[in-house]
Amino acid sequence: MMSKIGNYIINLQERPVYMDCPSCNGTGEVEVETYASRGFNRDVGEIYSSMEVCEECLGNGEVYKPCDVCGETLTLADGKDVTVCRECREDQ
Repeated sequence: MMSKIGNYIINLQERPVYMDCPSCNGTGEVEVETYASRGFNRDVGEIYSSMEVCEECLGNGEVYKPCDVCGETLTLADGKDVTVCRECREDQ
């Protein structure tokens, strides 16, 4: 049986590492263009832009940091500033 502190440390190490969302650069919103086509009342089409919630990060501004080799989510046990998970480092 493991102690409460041991369980706590294991749970901390299994948490994913986050990075800024590449789609919105960490803001949680992206600019979306909509097009109003030409019609009877309008002689030319127009482009409108509006800010919407980023679909990749769902407005959080952060996504899980993937491993550069296998694409799996990196965890705190892999290290906070690494780009390759432990399994891929061991295979190399």
